[in-house]
This record gives sequence, C-alpha cells and structure tokens, in this order.
Amino acid sequence: MLNEENNYIVDQIDDMSWRIDDKGARIFLFAGSERALVVDSGYGSGDLRSIISSYTNLPVMLVNTHADYDHVGGNRQFEIAYMHPSEFARYHKAEGEELAVSPLWEGDIIDLGGRSFEIILIPGHTPGSIALLDAENRVLLGGDSILDDIIAMCDYWRDFDAYINSLQKLSSMRNRFDIVYPSHGSFPIGGDIIDGLIDGAVRCKNGKVEGVDTDFIENMKMYNVGIAKFVF
Repeated sequence: MLNEENNYIVDQIDDMSWRIDDKGARIFLFAGSERALVVDSGYGSGDLRSIISSYTNLPVMLVNTHADYDHVGGNRQFEIAYMHPSEFARYHKAEGEELAVSPLWEGDIIDLGGRSFEIILIPGHTPGSIALLDAENRVLLGGDSILDDIIAMCDYWRDFDAYINSLQKLSSMRNRFDIVYPSHGSFPIGGDIIDGLIDGAVRCKNGKVEGVDTDFIENMKMYNVGIAKFVF
C-alpha cells in the first residue's frame, strides 16, 4: 500500500508485522500484546508516527540497528531511541546532542508480549551495529550487514576484520534462524547468504576482487563478489 501523503510504501508481512519503505531504506514495525517495536526510522521523509498509529495504538519502542543517516532520519518523531552505545558519539555528532538515547547491550531481550527479540552485537559495518533475533519465528533482522545489495565499508569507523568476525558469529548461530530481514535489497533473504558474504569479504580484504569506480560514494570503488557488492 502506497501512502502518497507520507512518502512511504507499507507492506504487511503477517498479522502483527509490517515493512515500511522510505526511498529504499527499510523500516520494520512489530506488534505484540503489550507494545510495538519500530526498527530504524529511515530517512525521515514523512510523518512516520502517523503511519505507525494507523496500524497499532500500542506504546512504541524505537530501536536503531546503527546510526547511519538513512536509519535514523525519522528519530526526531520519537521520544527516545535505543541503540548500542558504540553508536552514541557518531549519532549525536550528526543528529544533535539533544536527541535522547538509551543503551542496548549484547543479549538484551525486547519483550513485546508474545514476541521477543534478542540483541546481537555485530560490529564491522559500524562499531555498534546490532542484529535482532526472533528465535521463535526463526527470523533475524540484519540491518545493513546482511544484504544482497551494496554494503558500505568506507569511512574510518568501518572495519572488515570486525565485519568478518561478526558474520562468523552469526554463521555459528544458524541453527536459530532461517530467514533474514535486511534493511535494503531483496526481501526476505535466506540465512545461507551469510557464508557467501564471509567468503566475499575475505576475498576483498585479501585483494582478490578487482574494484571499479563508482559514483555511489565519492572516491570509493565497488567490489562485486557476486552475492553482494562492497564499497570501500
């Protein structure tokens, strides 16, 4: 369903789950019996709160998978944002010190009432990138770390070694999820993409993939590993 007024495309995943597209950045809404969870806020292209309130009247908790601008652009529409503290400094520098944040730590559980999400720290794309695991429904929300699209590994805060180790960590947990909900690209994708991303990232790090010029980010090159494209 396209909401022309608010610049969002909303697709229902199931009775209590929705994905909201904001110019290619994906926002997720999950409702439990006691509260609702919003994962990321996109670019902030419109009135996201009114979109959410049209699907649920439950109290809403906002979680950011990381602090890139296309994931926190709508944060000002919420009272507080939850993210890993490793993202706080970069978030406040870009978005303003007045925006309230609260920490999420490895292993924290977000209980919505009848549906829970476990926080998994996966640094690499950014220092405080997190994944959210709904083990009961065997779904992992991977942010920008697990995509079949473009994965930005540029700028000084992104790190291939940390990224590879984080993916290896998720690979060791594959018995707990089958499907990944990514923030960009195809939706959904199978969890087996993780091993392919590990292989591609290792080949890039070791200089085994030839980069080509790209206008995606100035002065960077794009490295096509087949399953995704890394920019650095």
